[in-house]
Amino acid sequence: MLKRRIAITGLGALTGAGEGALPLWQSAVEGRSAIGTLSFSANGNGWHPAGAEIRDFIPEKFVTQRKALKVMARDIQLAVAAASLAIDDAKLRTVSVPRERMGLIVGSGVLNHELDELAYSIQSSVSDKGLLDLKKFGTDGISALFPLWLLKYLPNMPACHISILFDLQGPNNTMTTGASSALQAIGEAVRIIERGAADLMLAGGAESKTNPLGLSQYQVMGVLSDSYKPFDKDAKGFVIGEGAGFIVLEEWEHAKKRGAKIYAEVTGFGASSSKGRFEAMDSALAESGILAKELSYIQSSGVGIPEEDRLELEAIEALTKTGPAVALTNSKPVTGFTGFAAGVLDVIVSTLALEHQIIPPMLNLKNLRGASGAQWILDRSGKKEIRYVLTNAFGLGSPCASLVTKRFEGK
Repeated sequence: MLKRRIAITGLGALTGAGEGALPLWQSAVEGRSAIGTLSFSANGNGWHPAGAEIRDFIPEKFVTQRKALKVMARDIQLAVAAASLAIDDAKLRTVSVPRERMGLIVGSGVLNHELDELAYSIQSSVSDKGLLDLKKFGTDGISALFPLWLLKYLPNMPACHISILFDLQGPNNTMTTGASSALQAIGEAVRIIERGAADLMLAGGAESKTNPLGLSQYQVMGVLSDSYKPFDKDAKGFVIGEGAGFIVLEEWEHAKKRGAKIYAEVTGFGASSSKGRFEAMDSALAESGILAKELSYIQSSGVGIPEEDRLELEAIEALTKTGPAVALTNSKPVTGFTGFAAGVLDVIVSTLALEHQIIPPMLNLKNLRGASGAQWILDRSGKKEIRYVLTNAFGLGSPCASLVTKRFEGK
């Protein structure tokens, strides 16, 4: 068991489903996907990729200093917005909390450059033969870039901006572990509160790759698909999405003393190598002091890549083979694959499932890949008594991470 009890007291999300945790939850429960055709594909280039895009996002709503916006890539803007929503949900603006006891851990990584910025640099780096000259790029191309260009794209910049804007003076770090980054960030935040280094931690992540550069990276990897079907025999890859999510983690007595709303309790976290799916889940359960048969459902990672999904299913089957069937679901067909943000967005869904005692449906699953003892929820939400939930973040070579959360029982 954790040395200090830890509550989830705030939720903030931005996804293709809308602004806030509630639109994400409603879309997940109602089985409404935010996936459509990306807006940039309307430029007449003949490429019409699918994706879950955040439309009508107004960064000025969350960042009033226009100078600050100039050095924020879209990922950073989304991160600041989701962090702001989580802080508001936890009602931290109206409560006097020692700022040195409030910290931040962000899941982040490679932030994509804007094509307009790169165009000037590349134009200055073309040789007489019309080819990109990297040597020339190192001299003429670099000097053509916006002077503070690099500050827009460093992985630690979301943490820098959020901590400055909200005066978070406690522990601060960035987790760059790929698809598990946001859940790893939550795990690190849990450890910080557990050892008494902070009373309140903001944890989450953000990623925006619904753009030509972001998509081209995944296209080269051969993992993109036109439809998102995790665990289905016809799954061929994932559909990209953009999103940001943050949760407020708080020491239990601290939360109760200030009268905070408690959504759920974190009871265990586990992490392992990129091949350690079973080990991550087993460690999270062991720290929680429960058996797999006590899980109400598993919020799976389910990235949609056939081999990745097969390995997760096998690990889940090994974990649950001695007990009754465990319900399994996945929300990525709603949001698209949101990369660094995926883990926290899944935690937000599973946290609201605990609150509402409803398990969201698994979209697009018609033919399960392989046998499984799990109870699959296909076309509709399932009302069920939910006490413990396991949330996973695996895939694409990232370290594996799992989190166990428990329903708030009023004490």
